[in-house]
Amino acid sequence: MTFIEFLDHRFTDSQEIKEINHQGISAGFDGFREVWELDYLYEHFEAEIHKIIEETGYKDSDLEDEFDNEETLRMKLVWFAVSTYCLSRIDALVEQESQPG
Repeated sequence: MTFIEFLDHRFTDSQEIKEINHQGISAGFDGFREVWELDYLYEHFEAEIHKIIEETGYKDSDLEDEFDNEETLRMKLVWFAVSTYCLSRIDALVEQESQPG
């Protein structure tokens, strides 16, 4: 399973995607709160997470501040990748919701 497939399975509620886009993922959403959850995602999808970040024009060091250790940087990288995914999904959701049905 790829990171995008994992996120496709995880995010089936359009309202939650909208909330993440409004509040930010670090506000605390199920599956993305605990350090062990974020570490698991980073360990399993590290290359894809870095690719998503690079595709946005950022690099890891752009998301790092002087107070980050490896653990907090990993959390930020996962949150950034998930937020980027949700942002890409919101456009598709808005389009689906606006079509007559």
